[in-house]
Amino acid sequence: MAQQSLHQSKLEGLHAIFPRPEVTDRSAFAPGIEISPSLDLLILSGISAYPPDVDPWNPGTFQMPQDPAERSKMATENLDRVLKAAGATWEHIVFNVNYTAAGGGGIDFGAQYGDWRPCSTTLRVKDTGVPGANVLYQVTATAPHKRVTTRGPVSGIEPIFHRTGVTLKELPQSPAIRVTSAVDLVYFPGVTAYPLNVDPWNPGSYKLPDDLATQERMVADNIDRMLKAAGIGWQHIVLMARTGEVKGVAAMQERMGDWRPCRTTRAVSTGIPGARIMCEITAVAPRSA
Repeated sequence: MAQQSLHQSKLEGLHAIFPRPEVTDRSAFAPGIEISPSLDLLILSGISAYPPDVDPWNPGTFQMPQDPAERSKMATENLDRVLKAAGATWEHIVFNVNYTAAGGGGIDFGAQYGDWRPCSTTLRVKDTGVPGANVLYQVTATAPHKRVTTRGPVSGIEPIFHRTGVTLKELPQSPAIRVTSAVDLVYFPGVTAYPLNVDPWNPGSYKLPDDLATQERMVADNIDRMLKAAGIGWQHIVLMARTGEVKGVAAMQERMGDWRPCRTTRAVSTGIPGARIMCEITAVAPRSA
């Protein structure tokens, strides 16, 4: 057990892990964090200056501010609002992956964390993949345990809303989802239109169709097969990270019905030969033991 330090969480149930017991004052980030079963997991959609109600590719009347300070303020308020709605604080954040491009507008996490330092991955990019957003955050947090009493499509998870009076089907994605110990987590790696038994870098005689709509359907079919193999369905998905030429989810939304998982979308190259779309999936399954 590491010694108590300046950057050890004051919250019961969170423990920072250090590579050597004598090194306990990392100022930038925690090398690792252990989460107790006494806490719920909080999955958040990608955070930027866009409000949760607004789809960046179909923003309606919303206009992204040109002033970096205003974008920073809006992104900070967006994250703060969702954390508070879940009964959590900034110190409940355990992992922050941020994509940062030139132009400013990022969140000053240091001013919010106090002495706490979560795990963090910072990627300097030319483009976040979100129109007008210079910084994009994929945040994982914890929250004080709450018994989920709201009836939803899957027992043990609960969507978190940023304001009252909104329904899930009105939103492009859930702002956040609470995951309790009543379910197990299931992770699926980057899914593309390639068949699951084909290595994109060594595809043999397999040729991937170039048509975007065709690839979208093939990705959805591959996800469907993987979910069924795990004994779960589309409404068990809590986070969908989409990369590539992804400006909509029509081929997938019809399979989800009124369910909206958390979503982080980056319209940048997938980095996989010929693959125009890639999805990484976090889902839940009924507790196995």
